Amino acid sequence: MLWYVLGEDVCTGEVTTCESVYNTKTCTEVDGNPEQCAAETKTCESVCERDNIDGYDSPCWCNQDFQGCDGNSCDYAISCSGTINCADFDNPVHCSVTRGCKWGPPAPTIPPAERSAVIQQYLVDQGVSTLVDLETTGSPQNRALTFLAANDTLRLEPPQGGIDTIEGYEFVTRYAFSVLFFSTLGPTAWLFDCNFLEPTSICFWYDILQYQDGSTELRGVFCDQTSGQPRALFLNRNELQGSLPAELGFVTTLTDVDFDHNDIGDSIPDTFQQMTNLTNLFVADNRLQGPIPAWIGNITNLKNINLSFNHMTGGLPLSLGTLENLEGLALDYNLFTSDLDVIESSDMPSLEQLYLENNQFTGALGDQFLKEMTNLKYLDISDNYIDGSIPPHLFTMPAVKVLDLHDNEFTAMPTFFNENNIMQLLALQKNQLKGFPVPTSINELKGLKHLDLSQNEFTGEIPATIGSMSNLTYLFLAQNDFEVNSIPSWIEGLTKLQELSLKSTQRTGPIPSFLGDLTSLILLDLDNNNLVGTIPASLGDLWVLRILLLNRNNLTSVIPDTFANLMSLKLMFLDANDSIEGNLGDLFCDNPNFAPRPPVLIASCDICNITPGCCALCCEGTTECNTGIYVPDLDPIWQNSYQRTEFTFGRDDYVDKNRTLDLDVDNSTMSEELP
Repeated sequence: MLWYVLGEDVCTGEVTTCESVYNTKTCTEVDGNPEQCAAETKTCESVCERDNIDGYDSPCWCNQDFQGCDGNSCDYAISCSGTINCADFDNPVHCSVTRGCKWGPPAPTIPPAERSAVIQQYLVDQGVSTLVDLETTGSPQNRALTFLAANDTLRLEPPQGGIDTIEGYEFVTRYAFSVLFFSTLGPTAWLFDCNFLEPTSICFWYDILQYQDGSTELRGVFCDQTSGQPRALFLNRNELQGSLPAELGFVTTLTDVDFDHNDIGDSIPDTFQQMTNLTNLFVADNRLQGPIPAWIGNITNLKNINLSFNHMTGGLPLSLGTLENLEGLALDYNLFTSDLDVIESSDMPSLEQLYLENNQFTGALGDQFLKEMTNLKYLDISDNYIDGSIPPHLFTMPAVKVLDLHDNEFTAMPTFFNENNIMQLLALQKNQLKGFPVPTSINELKGLKHLDLSQNEFTGEIPATIGSMSNLTYLFLAQNDFEVNSIPSWIEGLTKLQELSLKSTQRTGPIPSFLGDLTSLILLDLDNNNLVGTIPASLGDLWVLRILLLNRNNLTSVIPDTFANLMSLKLMFLDANDSIEGNLGDLFCDNPNFAPRPPVLIASCDICNITPGCCALCCEGTTECNTGIYVPDLDPIWQNSYQRTEFTFGRDDYVDKNRTLDLDVDNSTMSEELP
């Protein structure tokens, strides 16, 4: 038995000391063995308060009694690695577990080869690994075996009991995490080694990352403070490669597993069905392949599944719809196929978020699709091949804030809307909604901030009732067959607008000066209409405007001098008009206020050539050399409060295109759809 004493005064016997921040304590010798510490001296104080990191108790014990001795033996010594207040993570001092304390039982007397054979037999007998994997030189299992048998100075002895015993589970868990380390190409690929393979308990196999803003993140293994068993595994954004090993499925006490944003391939191991305590499974943004396993429905505690941005295939298993506790399901950006009948017939009363976009789902939505899921807040089934009618009940569900159905093949929608103050985002662009007008009752969706009806073939007048939707910040009506008319005057009342697109909507007459009063505008797209007259000087008051598309109209104008005030402008198209004059150099390219990078400009060669090199492209006269249809399009990235952080002009995910014009406007990109 190893006797362990904190501090300077060391008892006789076989002792390992550990430097720590604890006060010095002593033990006395009785009959050749250290006596249990006296009651008045057995507690040790560290230097900071227990903190909470990402919902988990921090292993920084602070201002808390620490019992160094337990009976005639001693437990692990934990400490903080600095005199700091752990509750104040603005403090630049790093708070962590002291790594200097590395101790274990006396070295085993059996040689490594014999120890390896014993461990190998135990792992095979328990069904943890196959003999072939263990004996294959260089395999993750073989490397983990070598680590435990010869290189791990903690030297846990192979247990006598099975994996269902405390000792057996501790041993297998250490082995499983070691296999994971090698299977995902640690340490070569890992960004942080998270203290994996250190000669400490696996409960210390983690790092605490502290960022410049003072926030912290635990990366690695987190253990339950009471049981000492692993509860969570956080290895997101750690550059893992390779594949997830089957052995990890034997760590059955895990409730949270996060492998998001790595480069992990292959499929989800079937042994993961043993992890019945899982509540959160995150493996998004990797290279996973294969179908969602049918056993997923057996993990009934699951609350969140995120498998987004992988290469997974097949249909959705029926068992998926039986997860009554599921709150979030993200399967977007995969290659899933079949219809959505599994979702329609599911029993997931707790579901709040459902992300199925960018797959290959087909068929129509039934009359009962999600109807009973009264807690649903976010629904995104965009970029699929779903057809038929949009069920009316989707607009009356009590909690739905976001309804994103864009880029499908819907041919019909409700002709009347009831009052709804909950929905904030409605995206219907790029469907086959044609031959009928936009319902005038659209304004009953009173809470809408984002309305996109573009790239359909709606007819009739643009409903004036939209003018009463005062919460709108984003209004896209582009590329529809609305009746010929001027730019609606009711737009003047939409003072919160940040993005407005009336591209290809048969607008005539002059550009109204009131558009200059919409001072929150970031994007204004009036491309491909029949607008005439001059460009109003009031547009120069749009201080935050970044994108201005006035091309392919019949404007005859001098560019207003006020445009020199458009300090945020990144891109402007003026080409294919009757006659646009002005000095782009004076306004933009030679204007020090736009240095070092003036906006991307496309205009007629007559004004571009005044300042050579000022335009990205110039067009002769009124001809359309800029022949593509540029679509400022938004795939609403609303998972983070659906706030758009960058413009995407039909980039890969959003708009099918034949070619791309390389106009890098900071974070803005422009894609070109050929007519």
